[in-house]
Amino acid sequence: MKKYQQIYHDIKRKIENGQLKKGDRLPSIRTLSQTYRCSKDTVQHALWELTYHNLIYPVAKSGYYVFEGRVQKEKPLDFSLSGYHNIAYEDFRRCINETLIGREKDLFNTYPNQQGLTELLESLQHQLEDNAVYSKIDNIIVTSGVQQALYILTQLTFPNKKSFFLLEQPTYHRMNELVHRQNLPFLTIERDFKGINWAKLEELFKTRQIKCFYTISRYSNPLGLSYSKQEKEKLVELAAQYDVYIIEDDYLGDFAHTGDLPLHYYDTADKVIYLKSFSASLFPALRLAGLVLPQPLLQRFLDYKKLIDYDTNLIMQKALSLYLDNGMFAKNLRFLKNVFQKQMQQAEENLKAVSDYSDYRIAPQSVVLKLAADINNPQRLKESKDWHFLEEYYLENSNSNYLRLAINERLSDNLKKLFSSLQTD
Repeated sequence: MKKYQQIYHDIKRKIENGQLKKGDRLPSIRTLSQTYRCSKDTVQHALWELTYHNLIYPVAKSGYYVFEGRVQKEKPLDFSLSGYHNIAYEDFRRCINETLIGREKDLFNTYPNQQGLTELLESLQHQLEDNAVYSKIDNIIVTSGVQQALYILTQLTFPNKKSFFLLEQPTYHRMNELVHRQNLPFLTIERDFKGINWAKLEELFKTRQIKCFYTISRYSNPLGLSYSKQEKEKLVELAAQYDVYIIEDDYLGDFAHTGDLPLHYYDTADKVIYLKSFSASLFPALRLAGLVLPQPLLQRFLDYKKLIDYDTNLIMQKALSLYLDNGMFAKNLRFLKNVFQKQMQQAEENLKAVSDYSDYRIAPQSVVLKLAADINNPQRLKESKDWHFLEEYYLENSNSNYLRLAINERLSDNLKKLFSSLQTD
């Protein structure tokens, strides 16, 4: 049990047995840190845990007071996406407020650390381990979002001295833009509902100067594809054999099925660069990301980051560290997984209710269908705002007829409208 958990349980016991009564003021953080022989931050974590469970409450410039002599029952949860948004926003707001309490000296006297705030690096290490990403803390870096991490990676000379970026297609449109707008040398390989052509991938690794391969291993964007265990093992084996680095963007990895492990887990040759985003599991406006770098790339990355980012937002880093450590992230992630699971089940039912169509994939937030190549009047379908085709997710022109619909309250009506249009055409 961690020290802050010991403090939490000790104070909780005193409240429940009446040693601390409603309205009693707790000793100051400094006094508690001396009593329990620990840092003020450890005490702060324990106090926030007590606050979160409605046992105590803070009063500005005064301290913490006992709220009730018993644990209050939690309100019934609203299992909807909007319900989650409300909870996540309120919880993170509390973490930001807690970060600012009594931290004036920290804010004005903290020196920059390009790698990231020490507390957040430690929190991320534990969080990554919970998701089967095992790394020394020295190999973890915090960036101002995944976009910044990807940009820096496109600027670096890799140890293999190769030049071409290989991108799966279709893929994250901002990665496509990074390569295109900078006129970087690139190659592409298709990854569709049938998977990836492994013979072609090996041929590219073997005969072309592939610097790195950008891939989204679980719930790819936009098609919602995931590699099997055998495919992950094969990919990291090829990367090691032909000295190719893999950029594993795992933005929806928090929602993968149990046993569906990241590529990084299978990497024994130090070739996988792992990217962890919180945009889907918390909210998009939180522009913080963590990445795990192979040792040979670490200093190069930090040197370049220093040129463009003096210091990633310290307040947000501290708040995220608190959010991870006090259990809020884990609690809210379970909530969101439940929401997404229900959404995906409902999407499956909606599809079956309107058609026996089978060429589709369902991801936590969207449904993707592959239409026949010979559909009539595709332009008319493209004019609808109820769905959209995926041209923007390709670096080069593509004739594929992938179409994506958002999973929301209009999905059933939109599916009926789509299949009605297809039958009419």
